[in-house]
Amino acid sequence: MLRAGVVGAQLPALQAAVLPVSIGDTLILATDGISSDFTRKLARNNPPQKAAENILARHGKATDDALVLVARYLRDSP
Repeated sequence: MLRAGVVGAQLPALQAAVLPVSIGDTLILATDGISSDFTRKLARNNPPQKAAENILARHGKATDDALVLVARYLRDSP
């Protein structure tokens, strides 16, 4: 889900969503400073840090600030 906007200036209405995750799933959050086509060539076996670095290096826009967070769900809590 992509949403554009400047914080404090016509921020779109926020919508809460609950998505199920399973062990091994990877969650990627990126700001609008990352081109939206970054999902086309993801290497699914990369560790989260490497995946974030690759997305930022390959898809970061030179005209905007950018942030990428990659997290992998490894196991249930005991």
